[in-house]
Amino acid sequence: MTAASRVRHVVMDTRGLGQKEAIAAWQESIGVLYDVRQRSKGDPFSFSADAFHLGEIVLTGYRCVAHSFDRTRARIGRDGLDHITLQLCLRGGHGRRDGGSADQANPGDFFIADLAQAQATATTAEFDSLNLTIPRRLLAPLLKAPDEQNLRRIRGDAPLAALLRNHLGGLYAGAGRMSPEEAEAIVQPTIELAAAALNASVAEENAAAVQLALTGQIGRYIDERLLDPALASEEIAAAFGISTRKLYYLFEAHGGVASYVTRGRLQRARKMLADPAQQGRSIADIAELHGFAYRTNFVRAFRKLFGITPREVRAHAAEGRRMRDDPGDDTTMWHWIRQLR
Repeated sequence: MTAASRVRHVVMDTRGLGQKEAIAAWQESIGVLYDVRQRSKGDPFSFSADAFHLGEIVLTGYRCVAHSFDRTRARIGRDGLDHITLQLCLRGGHGRRDGGSADQANPGDFFIADLAQAQATATTAEFDSLNLTIPRRLLAPLLKAPDEQNLRRIRGDAPLAALLRNHLGGLYAGAGRMSPEEAEAIVQPTIELAAAALNASVAEENAAAVQLALTGQIGRYIDERLLDPALASEEIAAAFGISTRKLYYLFEAHGGVASYVTRGRLQRARKMLADPAQQGRSIADIAELHGFAYRTNFVRAFRKLFGITPREVRAHAAEGRRMRDDPGDDTTMWHWIRQLR
C-alpha cells in the first residue's frame, strides 16, 4: 500500500529542539484548541503527538510533562468547536484543577472533554494518553446525557470502558496500515462503542435518580419542538402517557423540565448568534424567536448559562471566522480537529 492510499498520519516530537523552541512549538500547535502552560518550569520540557485522521474522527497519542489546559468562554466563542474528546489515560493522571483525587482520571480511566464547554484542568508529570475526538453531531444523538459529559471521569474497570480501551489500543496500533476506505468502515462502530461506554457509566452513576432511556426519548421529543411556544410539561407528559409528576422526576438530573427547555433554547440561540447568515437579525428578534419576550431576560439567562453576553458571542464568532479564513497549517492534528465538522 502506498503512502497516498493510507490514512493521513502526522508525528510531532520536540526531541532535538532546545527548551525554548520546544515550548514554543508545543504552545503554537495545541494552542489551536487550548491555552496551555508547563506546570513545573524548572523541569526539562518535552512533548510528542502521533495522530491519525480517520475521516470523521481523529485519534491522537499524546505525551508531555505536567501541564495545564484552559478553554475559556471567549476561546469557545471564537473557534466554534463543537467536539467531544474521550481521553484514555495511559500514564499519569488528568483532572479538574479545582477537583480532588477522586475526580482525577488515572491509568486505564477515561477523561471526557466537551470542547463547547469551559475547562480548567491539569495533568501530572510524564502524562501519556490516547485521545479520540468526535464531532458532537455524530456522538450526541447516541448519548442519553449529551450535555453532561464535560470533565467526567469514566472508571477503567467498567466493562464497556474496558472494551473501548482495548478497541482504541488496537485501532491506534493498526491505523498506520489502514486505507481511507478501511478507516471509514471503522468510524461508526468506534463512535457507537464510545457512546455505549459513556451511557453505561451514566446509568451506573444515576440509576437511582433517573430512568435514562425514557428521559432520552423525551429529551429528543423536546429538542424537536423547542421553538414551539405552546410546548408545556402537560403536553409532553401526555405524549408519553405519564404524569407530570413522573416527568418532573425524570428530569431532576437536568434541573427540571423548564430548565432543560430553557437551556436548549439558549443553545439554539447561541448557534444563531454565531451564524454569519443571521448577522442582520437583531438580538431582540433572536430572543423572541427562542421564547424570550424581553431582551433583558434573554441576556440575563444567556450570561448565566454561557458566561458571556449575546453581543460578545457575535463579536467572538466574527473574530473566529477571520481566523478560519486562514486555513492554517493543515499538517497538524490540532488543525485537523479544528476542521472536523
